[in-house]
Amino acid sequence: MIQKPKKNITRNLYFPKRITDAIKEAINYPLTIVEAPMGYGKTTAVRELLRSDNVNLMWLRVHDSSLSSLWNVFCRQLGEVDYNRSLSLAALGFPSDSTSRQEALNLIEDMELKNKAVLVIDDYHIVECPELNGFIEFLVMNEITDLHLVLTARHTGLQRTEELILKGYLLHIEKEVFEFSDKDIKAYYRLCGIFLKKNEAERLYALTEGWISALYLIMLNYIENGILETLQDINKLLENTIYRHFPEEIKELLQSLCLLDSFSLEQAVYVSNNENSETLLSEVIANNAFIKYDEGLKTYHMHKIFTRYLRHLLEGRETGFKRQLYRRMAEFSMGNGDYVEAMENFYRAEEFESLLLAVEADQGHSIHNEQREAFVRYFEDCPKVVFYRHPTAVLIYALCLFSFNEMERFQQVCGGYAETVQGNEHLEAESLDDLMGEFELLLSFTEYNNLQKMYEHIKRAAELLNHPAKFMDTKSSWTFGSPSVLYMFYRERGTLSDDVKTLKEAMPVYSRLTNGHGTGSEFVMGAERHFNCGDFESAEIEVQKALYAANRYSQGDIVFCAMFLQARLAIIKGDYSNTLYILQKMHEELNRKRWYNLMHTIELCDAFVHACLKRVERIPLWIKERDLDSSRLYFPVKVLLNIVYGRVLLVDGEYLKILGASEEFLGEASVFPNLLGQIYAYIYISAANEKIFRRTDALEALKKAMDLAVVDEVYLPFVENCDFIKPLLEELDRKGSFREDIGRILDISNSYQTSILQIMREHFQENRPALTEREMEIVQLAVKGLTNKEIGERLFITANTVKTALKSVYGKLSINNRALLEQHFTSL
Repeated sequence: MIQKPKKNITRNLYFPKRITDAIKEAINYPLTIVEAPMGYGKTTAVRELLRSDNVNLMWLRVHDSSLSSLWNVFCRQLGEVDYNRSLSLAALGFPSDSTSRQEALNLIEDMELKNKAVLVIDDYHIVECPELNGFIEFLVMNEITDLHLVLTARHTGLQRTEELILKGYLLHIEKEVFEFSDKDIKAYYRLCGIFLKKNEAERLYALTEGWISALYLIMLNYIENGILETLQDINKLLENTIYRHFPEEIKELLQSLCLLDSFSLEQAVYVSNNENSETLLSEVIANNAFIKYDEGLKTYHMHKIFTRYLRHLLEGRETGFKRQLYRRMAEFSMGNGDYVEAMENFYRAEEFESLLLAVEADQGHSIHNEQREAFVRYFEDCPKVVFYRHPTAVLIYALCLFSFNEMERFQQVCGGYAETVQGNEHLEAESLDDLMGEFELLLSFTEYNNLQKMYEHIKRAAELLNHPAKFMDTKSSWTFGSPSVLYMFYRERGTLSDDVKTLKEAMPVYSRLTNGHGTGSEFVMGAERHFNCGDFESAEIEVQKALYAANRYSQGDIVFCAMFLQARLAIIKGDYSNTLYILQKMHEELNRKRWYNLMHTIELCDAFVHACLKRVERIPLWIKERDLDSSRLYFPVKVLLNIVYGRVLLVDGEYLKILGASEEFLGEASVFPNLLGQIYAYIYISAANEKIFRRTDALEALKKAMDLAVVDEVYLPFVENCDFIKPLLEELDRKGSFREDIGRILDISNSYQTSILQIMREHFQENRPALTEREMEIVQLAVKGLTNKEIGERLFITANTVKTALKSVYGKLSINNRALLEQHFTSL
């Protein structure tokens, strides 16, 4: 005969020894995956068992499939450890490429973790994707001291699970560990005041297969009805054992909150519109285990099974009630600056007026490729009468479409905007001028990279607007990530001087309309023109003007354009130490000011410099593979990537590859068009033909490059590649072609090559910093792919010692990651 408990102690938690032992092992592994279906108690076990240990437990619960949302919560959790670096991680954004992953690793490694830090990502399966799996594996393989990751999930798809287990990085706890045996069931029920016989425990095991959620609900059912077994489904059990006993006020509260997986008290009060929420939630928590309060995070968490049941009930409610919930959820997100979530919930509530207000508040700053599909859907479904009541939102949408290269939609939106605004008889003249002024500014982007036509739109905008444009996100990169302004706007031979003059006239007007966006670019372009003509002194003067103007408005991309030119000027002088100092300073500025959208811009600058020095071991893999998609650069920078890539191919002796890619190089340089890209392409084609003994084709290509460049005195592309084309220039000179210009190129080249030889002699031969014997031992193992832990075990030193030694090596070799280390030593 089963004895009923004298009092309700059914919220007691019971963990068999195998579960306790397994979970507590997590602090001995960089990564633990706890994998089991819903309702097996994995989340509760991890939370309760790790909390009792001397660890700093950080909890991240996944709500949706958005990587950006996950990353924001990840950063907030690490903010408890190191607030400043967590802000840097947030500014960095989710690290989906090798460069940003390394930057994220550096920031996390520099955090001062308290004791053993355990970061739990709960319900990992909701957001799991190859990019996230790759980042998790990257962190684990780099063994961050005192940081342990725990993933709870119904299923995972990490590709390297077996390898990670074999190398001792991964503890994998699976469903079988959480299944209660008949002995476990008996012990669990006894803890809750119910004493089972052996056959009764066996019968419950046969009925539930050890599923703890079913065992808990059957226990509640037994306490109420005296019936141990049940054939009811899980929803019926929830209904009969828990939900139907709640007062109506609690039922209403729970249904109001079930769309939130977790929530703060403030959020609960706002969304439910019930000031008594705290008291009601405390009552619920006291009587069942399906909702908990986390004191550390100050948040409530509903169990997935309970949430699913409540959402099933919510489906039967009137549409107006559900829309009201979504609206209040959106308003709460809006108040906390979470515009992406606010937009989505306003959309679900069909509150399009409010949705467009959220777009205007955000100014498109939070809209990236991940949000592209949803963002387009919002506007496609928005009633036109609402759509055109919010012209600023429409312009933001149009600009986003332009950046997404959705040109057909962009044209449709622009046409509809102009027609609606101009046809609105109720608009006052001043309002009409404002709206059309903003529109003219938008249209200037459609004329990229024709400076004269862009300036015409900007002037018309300035005539109509007497205030800065409302739709512009001035935090975005003015250069699309390009480290050169001249590269962007030099489009026709014979126009370079006029282009510089036009930009100098246009930028003060554009700057006034955009709160300083792109300020200093006019001086950069002037400096680059002087540089390419060989007037290095004038170039330095203009660079200083650019830095002053750009820093005044915190225009990171313009600052980096100026610093890149300074690095090139240092090479001209043979001052490689200053070049390295400038490149390092760019990295420091990027970290200090959190300009992480320019990470790949810096890598492109570094690669350009070292391609000129023939140090291709320093070139990142994404540049060597011409993989723009693995960077944060935009399509307009593709041709500049080709310029660096072509030089790398020359240095590597890949002459046939250059000729094979020549049509693509020239085709891509003709899109906007981009004359600098065409000049470099013809130079590379010429050099490649010369190397395979096709002198006639080589001379023909070089003449095309000269014909494009010399009318504007653009000499530096030839100077930088004289190590490959000097004999060809000399032959053209003997034949009487371009004599004056070739004489100037060769004069500059003589001093340039002297500087290059000086740099090679001082920095890349006998005087380069020597590695110690221990450093060489570590490097040899690192290049073979061994981790810090494995290297330490081989050499009988700690992983931290290995990490410190590698940092010393990186400093001596002027590199910053293992990929470049491997490239450096495999190229020797």
